[in-house]
Amino acid sequence: MKPYTSILFGCGFCVGCLITVFFYEHWQFYSSLLFLLVVAHYFKPFWLLLLGFILAIFSVSVHYWLFYKQPELEEEQLQAVSIEARIEKTFSDDYLRIRLTKIAEESLPWYRQVFANVALKDTTNKLESGLYVKALAKLNPYRSRKNFDSFDGELYAFTQKLHYKGQLTQIQSFSTAKANVITVYRQWLWQNLDGYQLSWLYYTLLSGDKSQISAENKQRMQQLGLSHMLAISGLHVGIVYALGFYMSQCCCFFASLFGVRYSQLNDLNRYYAFAGLTFSILYVLLSGLAVSALRALLMLSVLVIAYFFARQIINYRVLLFALCGVLLVDPFSVLNPGLYFSFIAVYCIFSFVRMSANKINAKHFATQLILLQLILGVLLAPLSSYYFYGISVSSLITNIVFIPLLTFLLLPALALLLISFLCGFTFNWFALIDEAIFVILKQLTELLLDAGWLKTQPFAWQYLVIFYLSILLFTHCKVWRAIAMIPIVMGITNAISEPQIKWQIDVIDVGHGTAVLITVGKQALLYDLGAKYFDRFSIFERVVKPYLEANNLQLSQVILSHQDNDHVGGINELLAYIGSRPLNVFHNGKTHTSCNIIQTKFAQILTVESLWPSHVMSSDNNNSCVVKVSDGHYSLLLTGDIERIAEQLLVKQASSKLSSDILLVPHHGSNTSSSNEFISAVHPQIAIYSRSYYSIWHLPHPKVVERYNQASVTQLDTALEGQIRIKVTKSGLLIGSARKSHQFWFL
Repeated sequence: MKPYTSILFGCGFCVGCLITVFFYEHWQFYSSLLFLLVVAHYFKPFWLLLLGFILAIFSVSVHYWLFYKQPELEEEQLQAVSIEARIEKTFSDDYLRIRLTKIAEESLPWYRQVFANVALKDTTNKLESGLYVKALAKLNPYRSRKNFDSFDGELYAFTQKLHYKGQLTQIQSFSTAKANVITVYRQWLWQNLDGYQLSWLYYTLLSGDKSQISAENKQRMQQLGLSHMLAISGLHVGIVYALGFYMSQCCCFFASLFGVRYSQLNDLNRYYAFAGLTFSILYVLLSGLAVSALRALLMLSVLVIAYFFARQIINYRVLLFALCGVLLVDPFSVLNPGLYFSFIAVYCIFSFVRMSANKINAKHFATQLILLQLILGVLLAPLSSYYFYGISVSSLITNIVFIPLLTFLLLPALALLLISFLCGFTFNWFALIDEAIFVILKQLTELLLDAGWLKTQPFAWQYLVIFYLSILLFTHCKVWRAIAMIPIVMGITNAISEPQIKWQIDVIDVGHGTAVLITVGKQALLYDLGAKYFDRFSIFERVVKPYLEANNLQLSQVILSHQDNDHVGGINELLAYIGSRPLNVFHNGKTHTSCNIIQTKFAQILTVESLWPSHVMSSDNNNSCVVKVSDGHYSLLLTGDIERIAEQLLVKQASSKLSSDILLVPHHGSNTSSSNEFISAVHPQIAIYSRSYYSIWHLPHPKVVERYNQASVTQLDTALEGQIRIKVTKSGLLIGSARKSHQFWFL
């Protein structure tokens, strides 16, 4: 077998997994397959790529049908179905995550993991993790808000096999379920670590479970460039391997002191390596087989097996085999950002070691370590910018401090602490280490947290691919390195050819409610704030504010249509975020008043005119602020929750001003609004519904939809489209939506 055989087959498999998961049923998938078929017909080596690609298609299909496909429920079962389930996690007294083991009369096979987030209708019985329940439930397929430049809840739910959400309407019985080994280990571990200041960090390092990390600590570690410490990776697995290797070596040494003799024919290093590998396997299993941990274990296994059989393996081939192994175990791990951070970081280290093989020495070790950190920072910066909208410039300092601490102090000390727990020792020696690391982390946070995080702008994934493809081509195509410029030129050409945007309308997907953002450059006007649920979950804080920050937008003006919760639920969070200044123009800085009837300029381009309420009406809905935004050519009409009475008065008082190209449909599509006279007066090209997918009011009303159809109006719906984005250019309107920007075949 020629040396490149395994490499070509492995590359075909990895590329096939990526393209099948991301682009199946899209033109990219079919064109890639057709290209390989044509090229393989003329060049035999490409048959290996094609075979790897075909294996990837088969692997993705098998994993989807066996492990990821959502069990289908009949229509009547969506209303009430008997279930049996194990409680996995309690978010609060009335909100749980359960693992379903039986739906109706169908028992799920042991290898299927099907989770659901459910609310409790009756909180009389306090349910805790580990209990096994039989109940009646109302389940709906999992669906969440879908917006640009924000966390994709549906994609995350898919990777976690979280298929449903709903309500437990009646608990029939519950009992203690038999806990698995990993659950018992994690519960025991947390009970023993709970008293330390950084218990969440130690627990994560020893278990791989991030559930005990608060959102604040997670963000702090991310901004300090230490997020990789929270994921069991090659560094952790390597340290555990070294501990196992040297502990077994010490055991053999002490055994020899007591008279045990070893044959010179036996290579003891093999036993040490096997012991280290065993420790690593146990560590990875207890960590829940995370992607980065599995990658490291596969690489380590390949190296140990190669050592056993006295074979030499090129570093890059080890990395490729490890990637193939991870994708063979779960091809949908390509949806996990950690996969890319992990493999790119290791590729960078391999490349650095290869280029500096003859230059690495103890004298210049510190300099070379700093250089490696700089290279890692540059190569991982686009990835960090794409996923987190920022780059940690402080990571150079924090990693130089924490990697040696983790390697030579923290993980060995945690291993000893674990042994002391098992043996029942209660010494407080670890409290000194805990205090020292806490002080160091606190000092680094105070010095670097604010200055060490550089915010960046969202960008398309294509530019990310171009960057890493160019690096790969430049590194490995030594003869024709100029070929690496091809993707760069293509990216620059695409960026230049994009039309110039005059202003932009974003109807954000906030569920049942309204939040419309109008932007000119970096200046933003916000119409309504969305809802607030259970007095703790604010749509403005969780959805709108992150979008503003990700795009570095300055919120200049805010208009509150009326006082219903689904429109102004996030008012307190708005005031905490930016104060009352954006309310000055339309509300005189106050939060509980109708909008002023005025006309003003926004960003020197748009005319913003409030048309209603010209006088106070008895219905709060009919007091909604109706606003027209226009650039002199294209216009948008925002209507709040006005109903038929207010519509009729508007048509009489301001009929000439109502005509608009884009209409935010009044009252989310309720039949109390959108009269024929109003639709005729506005005469829109596009009508947009802002509503939730699972609406108890069953909006939009069929009669409303029919009235817009009769007027030949294009209708868009945030429940179906997600965030709706309309870019106003010189040549016309460019309409896009978050759900259609890339539709996954498995969602």
